[in-house]
Amino acid sequence: MKTIAIVITFFVLLAVLIIACWTIWKRHNEKNFFRSTGMRGYDGQLPKYGGQYTVNRFLKRVRFKSRIPPDKWEKAKPDIEMFYNKRVYKIEPKENDIRTIDIFLIEEQLPNYIEWKDDFMVNGRRFAIGVGYCGKVIWDCTVLPHGLIAGASSAGKTALLRCIIHQAIAKKFNIQAFDFKCGGDFVGVEREYQDITKNYGPIVISDPVETRNILVSLLIEVRGRLEEFKKLGVANIDEYNARGQKQFLPWLLIIDEAAEIFDVKPRGKEEKDLYAEIEQTLRTLARISRAAGVHILIGFIRPSSEVLDGQIKNNLLWRGSGYFADPAASRIVLDNDKATELPPEIKGRFIVGDEETQVYYLPIPNDSGKGNEPTDNGGTGGEAEREPPEPPAAEGGAT
Repeated sequence: MKTIAIVITFFVLLAVLIIACWTIWKRHNEKNFFRSTGMRGYDGQLPKYGGQYTVNRFLKRVRFKSRIPPDKWEKAKPDIEMFYNKRVYKIEPKENDIRTIDIFLIEEQLPNYIEWKDDFMVNGRRFAIGVGYCGKVIWDCTVLPHGLIAGASSAGKTALLRCIIHQAIAKKFNIQAFDFKCGGDFVGVEREYQDITKNYGPIVISDPVETRNILVSLLIEVRGRLEEFKKLGVANIDEYNARGQKQFLPWLLIIDEAAEIFDVKPRGKEEKDLYAEIEQTLRTLARISRAAGVHILIGFIRPSSEVLDGQIKNNLLWRGSGYFADPAASRIVLDNDKATELPPEIKGRFIVGDEETQVYYLPIPNDSGKGNEPTDNGGTGGEAEREPPEPPAAEGGAT
């Protein structure tokens, strides 16, 4: 028995010694790397190792202390990636301490496909969007009330809109979707909405006159709500509903391929006035509807400064973009070039805010009602009605 204890102790000490030697060797290699790349602070000192931490399955954080400016660390990113043989997700100083730099290394790539499950749903006026390297990605409408989603054809933009609508249905939102492509992208969620609300009528509108009428009616509704808030001395829909009196339901307003509204070439004065009224009403709603619980989500295939003017864009604070080859399109949506860095072959890969994200995909129910079996080419549906090709294994009502 004594012999066994000695043997166990020996192997434990040996393991500790090996780990210690491995750690010393790694720190020595890091010092050599910083020395060879000229990474020294104004004091002439090399960065000092400050420990590492596993953030999640995707990221590991390595921390260093130095007097090297953050922009110099950013310039050294390609060399750092070669040294660790891993992609660097981001390099940033620790909050309130710019002498401490955190390097986030990608340990595992995001999955190429994540099928939606209702377990992903989050509470309140928040929508589950997908998974990023830092974890679950959420659109919180109480913080960023209106949004903009853009992406080239087949990037997964309309599929993401469908997934958001599906969640809004479960949360008992009033929903209206304007789709001037008339491609049937939202047939499935419209049927789902009608099943719940019992003969509510179509939520997908493709007629400009009907669009104008609905938007004007909604603007009247918003102003009526704001008057009610003023009478009760409350600031928004949440405070009003908390009083336990009449309950206002939030609204989700979807406009897919908004260029069909903003970039139309009217054929006469009457049509020109119609589209001008639609644009102006949308701008007004984007400015004043936040407190009333109305949330506008606008989709574009290819945004441009001529189509998306600053007045409405400045109110679309939540942003998501699929791949764009053109940096100008990425800058219009995100104010940076990050959308050009996305892998174009992966459908559903977006930049949401600053986070690279694999967005959820909501399968299309078949007409027989037997389940969510994918269709090969989407039947009569459009972009959102087509299942992504061969994904690898991976993880309401009246006012």
